[in-house]
Amino acid sequence: MSKVFSPLRVQGLVSGEVGGVVQTRGTQHFVTTSLQRSFHTYNCEKLTLQFVSTLHDTDITCLTAHKDLIITAAADCIVRSWSRGKLVRCFEGHSAPVRHLLPFGDKIISFGEDKRMLIQDIETGETYGEVYLQSCTTAVTHPPTYINKILIGDKDGFLELWNVRDLKLIHRFRQFDSQITVLEQTPGLDIVGVGLKNGKILLHNLKQDETMLKFYQDWGCVTTLSFRSDGIPHMVSGSVEGHLAVWDLDKGELHSTVHSAHSSTVHTAHYLTSQPLLLTASPDNSVKIWVFDGPGGTCRLLKERSGHRAPPTIARCYAGDRILSAGRDRSVRLFSVIKDERSRELSQGSLESKSKKMNIKVDDLKLTPVTALAAEEIREREWSNVLTAHSGSRDVRMWSTQNHSLADKPLSPKLETIVVTAVAISVCGNIGLVGYNSGHLTAFNLQSGINRGLYGKTYAHRGKISGVCGDNINKFVISTGQDKTVKIWWLSERTLETSLSLPDPITQCTLHRDSNLLACALDTTWTVCLVDVDTHKTVREFGHKAAVLDMCFSEDGKFLLVASSDHVIRMWDLVTARLVDCFKTENLVTSVSLSKEHLVTTSCNELGICIWTNVTLYEDVDLKPLPNDYEPRLVETAQSAEEMDTSETDASDENEAWQSAEQINEYLITLSTTPKARWTTLCNLDVIKKRNKPKAPPSAPKSVPFFMSTTKELVPKFILEGKNEEKEEKMKPTRSEESAFQRVITSTEDPKEILRYLDTLAPSALDIELQSLAPLDGGSHALVISFIDFLLAAIGTKCDFDMVQAYLNVFLKHNREYLMKTPEVRDKLAQLKDLHSSSWSELQKKIQECLCVTNFLKSATL
Repeated sequence: MSKVFSPLRVQGLVSGEVGGVVQTRGTQHFVTTSLQRSFHTYNCEKLTLQFVSTLHDTDITCLTAHKDLIITAAADCIVRSWSRGKLVRCFEGHSAPVRHLLPFGDKIISFGEDKRMLIQDIETGETYGEVYLQSCTTAVTHPPTYINKILIGDKDGFLELWNVRDLKLIHRFRQFDSQITVLEQTPGLDIVGVGLKNGKILLHNLKQDETMLKFYQDWGCVTTLSFRSDGIPHMVSGSVEGHLAVWDLDKGELHSTVHSAHSSTVHTAHYLTSQPLLLTASPDNSVKIWVFDGPGGTCRLLKERSGHRAPPTIARCYAGDRILSAGRDRSVRLFSVIKDERSRELSQGSLESKSKKMNIKVDDLKLTPVTALAAEEIREREWSNVLTAHSGSRDVRMWSTQNHSLADKPLSPKLETIVVTAVAISVCGNIGLVGYNSGHLTAFNLQSGINRGLYGKTYAHRGKISGVCGDNINKFVISTGQDKTVKIWWLSERTLETSLSLPDPITQCTLHRDSNLLACALDTTWTVCLVDVDTHKTVREFGHKAAVLDMCFSEDGKFLLVASSDHVIRMWDLVTARLVDCFKTENLVTSVSLSKEHLVTTSCNELGICIWTNVTLYEDVDLKPLPNDYEPRLVETAQSAEEMDTSETDASDENEAWQSAEQINEYLITLSTTPKARWTTLCNLDVIKKRNKPKAPPSAPKSVPFFMSTTKELVPKFILEGKNEEKEEKMKPTRSEESAFQRVITSTEDPKEILRYLDTLAPSALDIELQSLAPLDGGSHALVISFIDFLLAAIGTKCDFDMVQAYLNVFLKHNREYLMKTPEVRDKLAQLKDLHSSSWSELQKKIQECLCVTNFLKSATL
């Protein structure tokens, strides 16, 4: 285990080897993709990440969707159901890995490599039935209107119709000439789309057992099928080569093709319901949405979410919250640590149009893999601020992180037969430093691209330059080479200031600019030497058990992090020259970069970039030196992204809403969650009534309406006074019956229950109830005592402090005369006064302490 770093998440993983599934929830569509041991759910509208599952014990083998559930099967033969990325239930019963899942009503049907079909209840997990099939299942679907029936295709080319209720084979269709790979229901009843391994696509009528249409794609095995549902009779098919074919079902011919839609097998293709949109996914770590709005109904790429298609080899922290990376897929990417949807690939130009004209793949037109990378943030908005060296190339490429694109012209040397081996940018962002395998060291102006000259008369080093960097004040340039030397050059004059010799060839170097400490990795002895650039001396040496692959300094310059070829990452304390942290990773780490908050690493055979949290930022860590014979322990890296930005999640989990505790600590005073306007209205109800009182009484109408009722007398009179008297009688509160408020305070001694009832009363109703407690106003002596006991208990709990003060204020205001005349009540009031004074004095003391500290911080010079 590591004392300093904890695995946080993996950046840049989008889609894996297993096909995805599309869900429709209302008007929104969601796609779920698998990533080895976890899955991601994306919103198709903007391809924003919605949910991430917890890790499975083994890799996922297949997945499907049922209502709001995602159902997965893993290599451990267990089927699991998930809701919003959280495990709901496990289904067991298979003795071999499950390869296909089919939700069927309230059941889930699973097909394993053991030729076993298992039917289980999704809610309870109970097994409904099981059947042993004759051959391994390769595709499965449910034809609409075929009640309790499913279609099963196998590797021998047979298509079977099964009744899952009776567990009986109803019909076996005639054998196809190749293995069935895909079964997809068409918009028409009784007709199903069948994809075969030999590239044939058949539209087969189940009732007549006849093939209606036949198609053939030249790219081999059919991997996926989908039919449009917006009224246009089109079908799309995917292939193992990454191409898409769109077929016109009316004409029975090929409509259009999308070459190199993905760089790997298209395992998912799905037309969104009633929309001209096609979603595709592939193991090339990408999810794409295509829109059919081109001439003649052709499609174009609308949205894309992707990561590296091959393992990244270099990753560098950039501008605090971003990561620059380059990989074997010949791409340079910029990832955002805060919001993953801002991540993107830096453009290399219009490669797609060139590939169509030249009839070659897009990947073949890209630059060769990056071998060295350097970036500076200071000139990001003005000109190119990233330099990359490429395998076998003499040119240095310039990139702009502001425009997310490649510069038009590279930095080219005058010599032809040389290769770039090291790059760096000065701290001002104006000068690019380039080292070559011939030993030449050149300076370029990044704004104009002009070659400013060589360092040294002819060669800077006798052999390959392994590293170059500039200091913090634009005074020196430091270069290292395989000739065992470290050379310090004057930046402007391009002349040699001093040279140092080390015992072995230097493979790479890195400089901490604030302390001017240069770390050099030696080739033969696997030692890292720490050179002080100011004193020109070697001040530290750190030995390793394998070759050094990459290294970096901490931001404060106190620690050096080294990754070696024995899968171990070591952290050295530069002051004590001792090892303080050491841990082992499963895959070989090829790059390390450290920011203030995170450690970023890349590994062999991993498409994602691992992000580790710096534990020392939020807890005390004992960085005691480790013994010399310390054996590092294996640390498992995170397997998938964990979205930190809640703004990417459109829906919140209402069932698991977080609620604060009623009382955090018994020594604290807790205020009420009731709106402030409620208790302020109660305390000032008299003022509000006086303000709202009409200035003049309502005047009588000049003429009485003809429809008013009259008395049955010789001389009829309008009934006016009787109505008013009735209203007045109704408005007078009756004192003969006990109110609900009075029943509550006499029947319970729990102050919380009384407070919950008081919260339901309007301020005016509560004011009337508090007026009616005294005997002269319709109450009783017992009611007054009960209410005072309630106040004592409520103040003692220290909960709803402000609300209880408002009740006490109104109670004393309305009943002060009776309270002063009754001796027993006066004793109770004395207790209430003492308890109230102690509570308020404690609160006042804490407020005063906070004010004193605030005033001190405002006035003190720190």
